[in-house]
Amino acid sequence: MSAKGNTKKLEDIRLTLIGRKWSGKSIAGNTILGCEAFHVDDETIKNTTGHGEVAGRWRVTAVETPGWWKPFDPRETMELTKMKIIQSVSQGPHAILLVIDMDTVLEEKSTNAIESHLGLLGGDVWDHTIVLLNYGVWRKTFTTVTDYMDKRGNSLRKIIKKCGGRYHLLNNTDRTSDTQVRELLIKVEKMVTSNGGKFFELDAALAQSVESKMKAVRENAKRREDSAIIERNALSEMYQGEDHRLAEIRLMLVGWTLSGKTSVADTILGVPTAEKTKTIRSTERRGQVGRWAVRVVDTPGWWRFASLNETPEMVKQELVKGVSMSPPGHHAVVVVVCACIAFTEAHLRAIREHISYLGPDVWRHTLVLLNWCDAIGKTSVEEFIEGEGKALQWLLGKCENRYHSLNRDDGPSQVTGLLEKIEWMVAGNSVLRLHRPEMEEWEDGGTVIDSVPVEAQLLELVEKMCRQREAEFWESIRRVVVIPEKAGSIADPPYFSNEVPPSFEEDTDYESSSDCYSMMSHSLQEAETQEGII
Repeated sequence: MSAKGNTKKLEDIRLTLIGRKWSGKSIAGNTILGCEAFHVDDETIKNTTGHGEVAGRWRVTAVETPGWWKPFDPRETMELTKMKIIQSVSQGPHAILLVIDMDTVLEEKSTNAIESHLGLLGGDVWDHTIVLLNYGVWRKTFTTVTDYMDKRGNSLRKIIKKCGGRYHLLNNTDRTSDTQVRELLIKVEKMVTSNGGKFFELDAALAQSVESKMKAVRENAKRREDSAIIERNALSEMYQGEDHRLAEIRLMLVGWTLSGKTSVADTILGVPTAEKTKTIRSTERRGQVGRWAVRVVDTPGWWRFASLNETPEMVKQELVKGVSMSPPGHHAVVVVVCACIAFTEAHLRAIREHISYLGPDVWRHTLVLLNWCDAIGKTSVEEFIEGEGKALQWLLGKCENRYHSLNRDDGPSQVTGLLEKIEWMVAGNSVLRLHRPEMEEWEDGGTVIDSVPVEAQLLELVEKMCRQREAEFWESIRRVVVIPEKAGSIADPPYFSNEVPPSFEEDTDYESSSDCYSMMSHSLQEAETQEGII
């Protein structure tokens, strides 16, 4: 069918607005619909639908999608974001509007990001795409789109060419006339006509794959959340009313550069966020948070994907220094992870190498803190973890499923939750209990060898036996070794370094004990030998 004279008339038009973060998708959608259907001041973190009527002729449905960071390719975009972008076109839009902000420079790297993200939707996506050029002050600098492309390079020209030369200018500062919107919808009708009257159809296999993944994410997230609750309840039962609370909590923040460690420290201590500066030295800060006296050590970060060998010696020295800054030792090492970008195998390798640098026992005292969870909105942190895949899940497994989330909106309650989890982690490390088998090391191919599953009933039985044995041999343990009042106690966890803690004599038979559990295990063996058990 010819596009001239026989343009297919549409009464209902479905549009999907796609683009990077802060490209103006929300305000463009409001301009098209003629109403405030989308929140302009908030970051779009889920597919949002708006409706409107234009010129008394078209009923328009517009879907705004979450965006990607400007220079990022899909490997660096969160998995849930990519799945939402794919799901946004599942209803078959007549047009995909690729929103580009004309008031900013479109660089070659950003062009590659656009191409690769639209490529997620399938090969024929460009046949159904119109470039929507958002602008506000653009006209003060350039007279035409050609003038813009001539002066700012060929990146935009390349994108427009992939769309068959289709583009439209949209002035979001002037809504006095609907002429520019009517012209856009006429272009949509012409494009549909040139496509044989067809709208965009997502590949059925791709749609089914995404739906299956989303279902698995929800189910696994529920299991992860339930597992954390079961673990907490088991500890509560083990203590049986005994007080596990701490008067003081000492923690160390570690993570890559720009992960937000300093802002996390501000949030924990309840102080206004300071001016953004790079942390180059390990520093300790103190404050009273609810019922706790809190000491926070902020450390320099490593580059996001840097191996331990690539990290400057000064940074490694500051990490080691940070371990000793809050004597007699930290209750927790908190690994700060950004929840606003993808967590990849490269992130995992960097974290694993730098945390392990602090000693083999450090993982038992480590908790993962997912920062900037505003980026995932109402999506649960468990769904984020399951959606990101094996790398992040491996890290959580290494930390025995200890994690917490922070955002800018939840207030002091989220800090209270973090400190309570640290209390329970310390309690768990200070009693004799059965530990799950260690996970296998992450392989170069990016696969994880799962640990052997432990049947729930068997685990419960063995833990019960352990508690009975602990009670039976308690007096024997006391006869074999006298544990100093503070060493290995809940209130004063040991050092992570290889140095002998100051509470032990130089000629002690113990090397650096990682915690109360290691001391008790050693003593239990001696007690059992003395009693003729072994």
